[in-house]
Amino acid sequence: MSGPIVVGIDGSAHAWRALDWAADRAGRHSLPVLLVHGSRALVDEGTIPQDALHRLVAEREDLLVEARQYALKIQPGLDVQTRLVPADPGRALVEESERADLVTVGSRGQGGFEGLLFGSVGLYTAAHARCPVLVVSHSAPYPTDASAQIVVGIEGQDDERAFIEWAFAEAASRGSRVLALHAVGGEFSPRRRVIEDLELSEALAGYQERYPDVQVDRLVSDRTAAQALVEASENSALVVVGARRRRGPLAGMALGRVNHTVLHHARCPVVVVPGS
Repeated sequence: MSGPIVVGIDGSAHAWRALDWAADRAGRHSLPVLLVHGSRALVDEGTIPQDALHRLVAEREDLLVEARQYALKIQPGLDVQTRLVPADPGRALVEESERADLVTVGSRGQGGFEGLLFGSVGLYTAAHARCPVLVVSHSAPYPTDASAQIVVGIEGQDDERAFIEWAFAEAASRGSRVLALHAVGGEFSPRRRVIEDLELSEALAGYQERYPDVQVDRLVSDRTAAQALVEASENSALVVVGARRRRGPLAGMALGRVNHTVLHHARCPVVVVPGS
C-alpha cells in the first residue's frame, strides 16, 4: 500500500479545510489518511502537574477523534488513523513525511492550539518535508466546487519531471485540464516567443501521450513567474510548483522566492513537489 496522506490538525477552521482536500484525494486514490497533532505542550518535562498533563492529552485526543469522524462523514470507508505527538508540530509533520504520499496543512491559521499559521509551521513543513506538500487556505473552495483546471508552473529546467508528472496524474484523477504556464518576466519579441513556446513544448513532451484524457493548455506569459501563477490561481483548483531538494543537515526543499510568494498569495491550494 502507498503511504498515507498526512494532515496536520490543530483545531482551526483552516485545518478542517485542509482535511476536506486530503480526504478527497485519499478517496480518489484509495489511500489511507493519518491525522497528526503535534504539540510541545504535551512533552512531559515535569513542569506541569501530571493530572493537568493528562487532561491536556485527553483534550487533544478528543480533537483528533472529532477530526476522524469528520473525515469519515465526508468520505465514508476511508482508512483514517490518528497520532498525537509530543513534539513541535512542524517537526512532527516532517517526520511523518518520510513515509507519506502527501502532507496537507492549513494556511493562515488563527486560533487553535499552536495554530498552523503559514509562515511558521506551514512554512517549516513545506520547506523540510520529504514528500509533496499541499497547502490549503480556509478561503479555498470545497474540492467538489473547485475549478476544473490545475496550473503547473514550468521554467524549462531539466529537473521538473516530478512535479509535472504529479500535476498530470492529479488532473487525470480529477477529470481536470492542465494549464502549463511558462513566465518570462518581461516583453519579448516574436522570435523569442517562438523559442519560449518550443521550450514549453519540450518540457511537456510525452505527458499528453501518457495522459491522453487530460486537456493541456499552454501559456507563455510576459509576467514574472510569481505574478503569473498567483493570477492563474484565481480560476484554478490547484497550483503545482516544484522545489529543488536540499542535501545534508538541512535536507528538504529549497522553496525560493517564487514559491514563497505563491504560497502566501495564491487564491487556491498550492502543491509543492520535491525534485527527483
